[in-house]
Amino acid sequence: MSGSLQHPLGSVRRNVTVTVTPHSTPDPYIHEAHGRYYLTFTAGDRVEIWTSDNPVDFKHPGVNKTVIWKPQPGSDWSEGVWAPELHAINGRWYVYVAAAQPGQGNRSHRMIVLGGPSTQQEPTSGHWELFGPIRNMPTQQWSIDGTVFWIDNALYYVYSGWPLDGRPESEKTQQLFIARMHDAISADSPPSLISSPDNPWERSGDAGINEGPQWLADPRGSFIGIVYSCAGSWTRDYKLGVLQYRGGDPLNPHSWHKWHQPLLQSVGDQAHCHGPGHCSFIPFGQQLVVIFHATDNPTDGWENRKARAQLLEFRDSLPDMGGHVGTMCESLHGDQPMPSGPGGPGPSGTPGGGHHGLKEKIEEKVKEPLKKFLNELK
Repeated sequence: MSGSLQHPLGSVRRNVTVTVTPHSTPDPYIHEAHGRYYLTFTAGDRVEIWTSDNPVDFKHPGVNKTVIWKPQPGSDWSEGVWAPELHAINGRWYVYVAAAQPGQGNRSHRMIVLGGPSTQQEPTSGHWELFGPIRNMPTQQWSIDGTVFWIDNALYYVYSGWPLDGRPESEKTQQLFIARMHDAISADSPPSLISSPDNPWERSGDAGINEGPQWLADPRGSFIGIVYSCAGSWTRDYKLGVLQYRGGDPLNPHSWHKWHQPLLQSVGDQAHCHGPGHCSFIPFGQQLVVIFHATDNPTDGWENRKARAQLLEFRDSLPDMGGHVGTMCESLHGDQPMPSGPGGPGPSGTPGGGHHGLKEKIEEKVKEPLKKFLNELK
């Protein structure tokens, strides 16, 4: 199957990018439950959850902000708290997050797990406990950006890690690994390498980077795979790529096919936002909204990485976002909750509710900006 994407301008819905958060919220992840949307992001020294009734508006005053875990300075895993993800597994809330040991720097980053209350409760209520690093994984491997999902009723864990050879020069390379899980906190297989930064567009200088993996499934079942981030997150060249699952044993590297072109990127200094990456997905009907971070300016680096939203459609059974970030819409008014109804798969690939009306809400809001955008193309 070809990895190339067609980027027609006919479907303008894919060419609209909405700003979701009022300030920098790197590595955004949104989970829907209890009719609400829970946003996690990199806060550096804690895990914080924002709650909204609208998945594409975390700017309004009604957004609730709750810190569920903040380790004491100097305690285990109290530094470099990166990219937390909230997951519901077997009736309990869990957070997967990267963290470093105090005073040991970036090399000590490992994926750790927090356990929370029952999923019958909101994740912002109840007690959270630290389980520590995912059990039965290589203790010496640098690892970040872990996520979990289900394939054929088995739970799998995918993360970004340095090569297992442990050589100093390997620290310039981030690869994607997969392991089968015994339960939410323990692996029952060794990690298997499924993606390396082999394409030139996956590199920034001498650094080759694959990170931020996220499970993606067509609600109609025609496509399943992983969308990942690549190149340097500190550059405008950060972008999204696709690793398509072909079937068979997920631990077998040959079960995965990497696309030869990015799914989403920013193009040139005149792009409406820059360095799109580290995404998550919100299903509604037969489409999805992609939540990712991107900067306002091409030289912002790691600063000002706000959460953004853009539509993803499936064309000829393949995911399509138009190839590049769209014309900007700074916000959607958040005074109306998003309606829910039957739809695609829920978080982590499990069956769940869909969302209708989001497409129309975005199109109504961006009608005038789109007219201007399309006129400029003539």
